[in-house]
Amino acid sequence: MIEYKEVMNFEKGKVEKFLKRFDIDYERDIEYTIIAVDGDKIVGTGSSSGRVLKCFAIEESYQGMGITNAIITRLLNHQYEVGNKHLFIFTKPKNVKIFSDFGFSIVEETEDVALLDNKIEQLQCILKNISDHRESGAIVINANPMTKGHLYLIETARKFTDLLHIFMVEEEGSTFPYKFRYQIVKEEVEKFDDVILHPGNDYIISKNTFPTYFYKDEKTILKAYSELDTKIFGRYFAKALNIKKRFVGTEDIDIVTKNYNETMKKILPNYGVELVEIERLKSDEEVISASKVRKLLKEKKFQEAYKYLPAATIKALKSDEGQKIINERL
Repeated sequence: MIEYKEVMNFEKGKVEKFLKRFDIDYERDIEYTIIAVDGDKIVGTGSSSGRVLKCFAIEESYQGMGITNAIITRLLNHQYEVGNKHLFIFTKPKNVKIFSDFGFSIVEETEDVALLDNKIEQLQCILKNISDHRESGAIVINANPMTKGHLYLIETARKFTDLLHIFMVEEEGSTFPYKFRYQIVKEEVEKFDDVILHPGNDYIISKNTFPTYFYKDEKTILKAYSELDTKIFGRYFAKALNIKKRFVGTEDIDIVTKNYNETMKKILPNYGVELVEIERLKSDEEVISASKVRKLLKEKKFQEAYKYLPAATIKALKSDEGQKIINERL
């Protein structure tokens, strides 16, 4: 008889081993897992992280017995209990039909992974609200926090396009909260009449479309995720905003970002978008990076950190909120 139960921390090793047989990683951001067991044997599983359902696998000899449906139902019930209504699913393309029966629509897919959404009308609403037919360029920015390097990227990109769209990464996986980061960038770019700053959303470099971006762990970098995020940008956002150029800083060190840039270089031309790499700004022969700034702030070397920061960032860091973030998060 098949039974279903929530996985405790001490049992996660068994789930990880089970998933390895299906070439699926039990990703470390997982918060909740359901397993189907036949006696002491795991025969199926599914998990969730935030609003994303993923890591589904069913033992081949047990497929066709309704186990997948039972696991999905339990995961959905858990999501509704914790107040999550807008949900996403990661799965293999061959499994899309299973989840569409639960009201999920496909957003995009690659050879290896498909992303589904139970409220895809929200994506259509976002696109309708931002639609602009003027030819333009785009930058996606995390700014954790915003440095002179970010500002240099923006100022340089403006020379290559008449209109520049900036998308903020909304995900709260960074040291500095989204609203704090967004306000800094907003204040810094409001002097440019050819720049439009967009709030973050669920479809541009979020844990929904690109979960490994937030871990910087080589073992969890999956080529499929960067392809998926790039295709979503090209198919939906580049089309809605007539984006012809996507600007990025050069990257030789961070393997996640480097891989992502290489993926965009290959895929974006399929959507009429050119990837433009801009040499990153240096100070004393060293690239200005947000990670270096965070390190200096952690060490309380404020004056040294300020050398790499624009006025809006310095102002924000000196505020009560900024000092609280530095003291509690760094």
